[in-house]
Amino acid sequence: MKMNVWRRRSVVFLLLLFVGALACAALVYRTLWVRYDNALQQLEPRSERLEGVVNAGSEIETLLGSASSTVAPLLHPAGETSQNDIQQKLRQMIMASGSTLVSSQVALEPGVDGKLARIRLTATVSGEWIKLVSFMENLQTHRPPFWVRTANITREGASTGAGPQNARLSLQLEAPLAPEKAKP
Repeated sequence: MKMNVWRRRSVVFLLLLFVGALACAALVYRTLWVRYDNALQQLEPRSERLEGVVNAGSEIETLLGSASSTVAPLLHPAGETSQNDIQQKLRQMIMASGSTLVSSQVALEPGVDGKLARIRLTATVSGEWIKLVSFMENLQTHRPPFWVRTANITREGASTGAGPQNARLSLQLEAPLAPEKAKP
């Protein structure tokens, strides 16, 4: 049985079309395989670094705990009442020195750009010179600290006589706050 010319040409054409489709599929497969291999080569080093971080997790936690315990005494506790608590601590220190708190103001300065939140305090204190010096000495050693931004002292009253000298101390202080823990 003899095939006619058109049937033969159709079979040849279909075979060529099949071979072409097979070549295209092989090309697409090769392209996808190369992309996969390149992505894998990029991910392997990252994966190894992450694995290193995960393996060093307990060491990181230990170091973080050590750093936190070192820094914690230098930060005031944060919270809803932190402004009032810090103002009250300052008031207690002033009263303990025997001086008088004339006025005080408190403002929260939120932490931005990686800086800690802080409380800014402005206080005016009056009293005898020696008591103000005692208060300033206690302020330097107090933990958590009050960082003195400015301090202005003015003498009050006459400078004559053997009695105690009175003065007025104007302070601008800063109290850094511990970061609040994230709630899960």
